[in-house]
Amino acid sequence: MEEERNKQKNHIETAMVFSQDLHIVSTDEKQVFLALQEWYQTDTYNLYQSDPQGVHYSLVLDDVRSTKQPEESVLVDVLEVRGVKGVFLANQKLDGKVRTLITYNKGRDWEHLAPPTNDMNGRPVSCKAPDCHLHLHLRWADNPYVSGTVHTKDSAPGLIMGAGNLGSRLVENKEEMYVTSDCGRTWRQVGRVAPRPCGGGGGGGGGDGGGGRVFEEEHHILYLDHGGVIVAIKDTSIPLKILK
Repeated sequence: MEEERNKQKNHIETAMVFSQDLHIVSTDEKQVFLALQEWYQTDTYNLYQSDPQGVHYSLVLDDVRSTKQPEESVLVDVLEVRGVKGVFLANQKLDGKVRTLITYNKGRDWEHLAPPTNDMNGRPVSCKAPDCHLHLHLRWADNPYVSGTVHTKDSAPGLIMGAGNLGSRLVENKEEMYVTSDCGRTWRQVGRVAPRPCGGGGGGGGGDGGGGRVFEEEHHILYLDHGGVIVAIKDTSIPLKILK
């Protein structure tokens, strides 16, 4: 045990010396959860978890996707789920394919997101494990109806809402809305994001003729009653009401 710990310590120390970049993901419960881009990586990072003393680190997931933003900042595809301790979502990139994983114990074990049984209109879906899972875009935002975002909140533990797709990997140009109330154990489709026309946004959100909804414009999301009520308000630059 001591020999293995020394190997892990030497590995993380060597990795930090030769690393290209480092992001602190979480420092909850006196443990450091960090993303480290090692010398051989270009668009991925490795995730490390420290012991309670913050001295020894262990590799918990490798090759997590990253993207460079217009302002030259880097966004790593890992998300700490608010309201529930130890739960993280991450998009792992292997062999050119991006897949979403979730952990409930700070990275010790990772698993795929289970696909919903039915679509938003109540029809059975053909997506079945182990060849097909749910994959989400993990760019942090308060608005899950913007392309590629996930929304969680401390006051609504276990509730996660985001955009993604069913399949063997994450697809950039196919986005449907999914929600879970049991912290990712089960999911259901609640809508889909309509493709945007070139040169600007589309019209207002309209019904899709079924049990879900098509969102053609950006919406702000409010969680009320600890997640018991979810309200979507269409984003607009024109004030809806001015208080004097």
